[in-house]
Amino acid sequence: MTVDGLLEAAFVAWGNVATLLALFITIISGYLVVAYIAGDKLTKPQVTLINIIYIAMGGFVGWGCREMSLRASAFEDAAYKMASGPVGDLISRGEVATAIISSFGLAYLASLKFMWDIRHSKT
Repeated sequence: MTVDGLLEAAFVAWGNVATLLALFITIISGYLVVAYIAGDKLTKPQVTLINIIYIAMGGFVGWGCREMSLRASAFEDAAYKMASGPVGDLISRGEVATAIISSFGLAYLASLKFMWDIRHSKT
């Protein structure tokens, strides 16, 4: 594979990461809306089912983000090693992607805490 092909594959993988992060935002937003509107009215089995689906989808999307980030970084590293001349700024975005995905993980945990607070309101 050529340097151009490797860089294109890396950019496609980064595009997949961006798409998965948008999906992650959608999942979190939907969960927060359900928690706010109906969280205190749901039965325990309903909340359990919703939380299982929510955690499974979040795990799947988070795993996909991680894997695509690692793949994109590997493509960038391979392109950098193959390049014979200056190839511009081939700074690996793996560390940045890891930080972003981690912040989404914190938002994910915070949304679970939000549901807990709605269901266990003291007022």
